[in-house]
Amino acid sequence: MPRENTGSEQDGSVVDPSYSDGCYFKDTQRHSEDASFKVRNFLKLFFRVSEKTTVPVGSLTDVGCGSGVIIERIANGLRSRGFTATAFKAYDVSPHVQHIKKDGIEFIHGDFCESGDPSDVVTLFDVLEHVPDTIAFLKKLSSRCRIMALHIPLDDTWNYALRNRFRRRLKDPGHLLQLNTVSALNLLALAGLRVLDYEYTFSFLAPSGRKTLLQKLLFPLRCLLAAVSPWLLSRIFGGASLMIIAATPQNLQERTSVQPGA
Repeated sequence: MPRENTGSEQDGSVVDPSYSDGCYFKDTQRHSEDASFKVRNFLKLFFRVSEKTTVPVGSLTDVGCGSGVIIERIANGLRSRGFTATAFKAYDVSPHVQHIKKDGIEFIHGDFCESGDPSDVVTLFDVLEHVPDTIAFLKKLSSRCRIMALHIPLDDTWNYALRNRFRRRLKDPGHLLQLNTVSALNLLALAGLRVLDYEYTFSFLAPSGRKTLLQKLLFPLRCLLAAVSPWLLSRIFGGASLMIIAATPQNLQERTSVQPGA
């Protein structure tokens, strides 16, 4: 499915120049159709985590913001729940971001990892799979925030494997990582992040997930399997991603430093 965000951010690694020269976002609307789907899943999980754990939300930054639709809808969703003091920023290395204007959101053309700009919460939707040297990238990113929210496609499926689609996906949509549920969770742990909670999201329910003939043929099977076992769906037919909320080392250190009764 088309992605709202790109692998724009980097940690000194060489990424596809189409991200920084503007080619990937010649048609920004192409990458916006699933924004509401992703934001609904993020807010549902974020509010659930917030009820159990104190989550600082004085500032929120969307890294690899793409068309800017996701950060706009996240801002609206948080404000509707009383997060009126939150400052919202959005970063992308693609030059198109300089022309995006949305009320209450600062759009910045640049690499968040190199900015020195801290943020309480960083959202990273459909970006991680585009970035080489992923663990180093996550470590540098997490040093600038307390909470990270990630949306990660689960491409390591039997469906793709049997059709040898991994090779094609290296070029379009540029996925360098082919992950499943376990490898995605392990990757975050190796980068020093502590997963607080996660949920499967079902891309076949998003607007872009029912366009091709194969998607339409697999739709009833995916719906049935998703109800029985999301993990099994993610391994056999695909059409699933992970929405994850994770605490960074900075956040974990702050928690342990708080003494009872303080």
